[in-house]
Amino acid sequence: MPMSEIVEKLQSVLSKNRAEELGYDLWEHFVIPQFYPRLDLQTARKPRLIIGGRGCGKTMLIRYLSHQSMFSSARPNIPEDAISHIGLFWRTDTHFASLMSGRNISEDTWDVAFSHMAGIILGIEVLDSLESIASSKSSALLREDIGKLDFVHLRAFDPDLPNSHAALRAKLEECLWSFESWVSNVRKVEEPKFLPGDKFVLAIINEIRKQLPSLNGSNFFVYVDEYENLQVYQQKIINSWLKHSESPLIFNIAMKRNAFETLDTTGPERLSDIHDFRKHDLEEYILNENPSLFLAEILFLELSIAGVLAPPINIGDLRDPSKLEDRKEETYIQKVLSSAQSMFPDVSHGELARIVFEEPSLSNKLRENIEKALIKRDSNVGIDRFFRPHIPEASIVVPVILNRRSQKPEQVADEMDRLERGEGNKFTGSTDWLQNNFIGSLLQLYKPYNRACPFYAGFRTFRLLSRGNIRHFLELCYKSINRALSNGEHIGKPLSPNLQAEAARQTSTAFLGEIRSFGSHGNQLHAFVMRLGTLFELAHQRPTLSESEQSHFSVGTGTRELTPDIYAFLREATKWSVLLEEEETKTKQEYSPITVDYVLNPIYTPYFHISYRKKRKLDLSTDELICLVSGTVEEVRALFKQYSRKWKIEPTEAAPSLFSHLTTEQQP
Repeated sequence: MPMSEIVEKLQSVLSKNRAEELGYDLWEHFVIPQFYPRLDLQTARKPRLIIGGRGCGKTMLIRYLSHQSMFSSARPNIPEDAISHIGLFWRTDTHFASLMSGRNISEDTWDVAFSHMAGIILGIEVLDSLESIASSKSSALLREDIGKLDFVHLRAFDPDLPNSHAALRAKLEECLWSFESWVSNVRKVEEPKFLPGDKFVLAIINEIRKQLPSLNGSNFFVYVDEYENLQVYQQKIINSWLKHSESPLIFNIAMKRNAFETLDTTGPERLSDIHDFRKHDLEEYILNENPSLFLAEILFLELSIAGVLAPPINIGDLRDPSKLEDRKEETYIQKVLSSAQSMFPDVSHGELARIVFEEPSLSNKLRENIEKALIKRDSNVGIDRFFRPHIPEASIVVPVILNRRSQKPEQVADEMDRLERGEGNKFTGSTDWLQNNFIGSLLQLYKPYNRACPFYAGFRTFRLLSRGNIRHFLELCYKSINRALSNGEHIGKPLSPNLQAEAARQTSTAFLGEIRSFGSHGNQLHAFVMRLGTLFELAHQRPTLSESEQSHFSVGTGTRELTPDIYAFLREATKWSVLLEEEETKTKQEYSPITVDYVLNPIYTPYFHISYRKKRKLDLSTDELICLVSGTVEEVRALFKQYSRKWKIEPTEAAPSLFSHLTTEQQP
């Protein structure tokens, strides 16, 4: 296959890392996850709440469960019990949903208008599901059966509704267009006759079940995507339908974490977890059930679809629920993971250290750092006592050890001697200077040159950077492969660490810029991440690295109390997965921002040149958090300078552009 064609196919497949870009029928693109049986699709009759951050596969899952994919024409065999669970996908246009409020129209009118719109859209979905079944390899339904349907009884809702399947479908689409025109021109267009939402959809389903024996036991499951983007009154309507769901029409919702704005219904009742729905946390499922295997399988499926790489496994098994147990076999797992790791080789600490001594700019910088540390300590010990290429990892760590007043240069040199002789020493012993300081020291070496560090390369690293986020993982792989092909390398061969690291930084930069589009708080979220990342970047420049690899924070006490606006902002940050919440393991206090560790999403770490590993945390006071969230540019700059003094970072040691984004913030 010509190289240009390979690149084009990769761009058309791997770059489409959002479910929306794959269309409604994504059966060929879906890998059955190991947690699939936990969804209990065939027997459960209780609504589901599917939660997870952006890119974890919520939309992919519910589109897979919907009729377009379940009864895909590309699916070679349709299980007989597939018709017992007919999925209906629904996602309301955010802008249009926002139009359906205020504008001098009563709340009661908007309530019934939204219900009417839902009834039309879901009514069309129900009718379309019959077409999907009839067009598939399922023997449950023929086109002639659909043609015999008579919906005359629906005229009780509106005398103008036709009775045949095709005519009713066309009429409902016409009603939808008419409704959209009315919403856009509520003062100029006559108000339409409203249909009773879920009652109308249920009537269509009951007519189908009565007239089509093969669907008599079928249940229709509505999957409402991006529930959090609905208006509060619209959420209350959905909540009511969810609470009172029962066969044959069951409502389910998918949303981001912490996105419930209200548990109220349109009546006096409220939603209650366990009693009203089953919660499925996709991120938790993915992270707890061999995420490396799942991500590798997705990668090989997409490369196979692109036709640019012969997969190491049977791709058909990835789409077959009956093969789940086979995919848990250790031989299978090792085969998949070894293939992925050979394509994106991880880089050991020893290899990272060796690269430093092979590149003159980095090795010269290391000598310079050792010399500066010795000058600070007023030591006469020679540089070559510490700069030892034959023990490169220890040599890289030496500058931060020398900067610690508790360690005398002569003693550090003695410890290196012991390490070289294979005797007990502080580099590898209980003190473990290497384990605690190597990555932080390595990142300090690369920072002044604004170069991507190979620390960000490798399949395992990509998995950690993406933290279960499928979209982030595929983008890291795509950009790496694309760079390799541009350099003339062949697909399937090990990709160089430097190339992968550059791709990781490029991906990180792209996703960082995307934050601005995250809802109504996008610009504030972006500014906060830039500020927080810069603070962590500053922490990584600390000469002593006494708290190495800080990439998460907790909130302590301060002179100011956190306001409701700050609480709301933190919820927004976790909703969009800009921050990841992890409860403090050392406290048993009631959940609150004070009892939670907040982790900066690892995908942003290559941009800031900081560690993606959750090693040490930064304890922020409430005052400092408020400053990072809503402080002025001058206040944030003062905070950074305060930390620079506290951590004894000289201006020449900090990157010249470290605070440059603050200037950007000042621009209109």
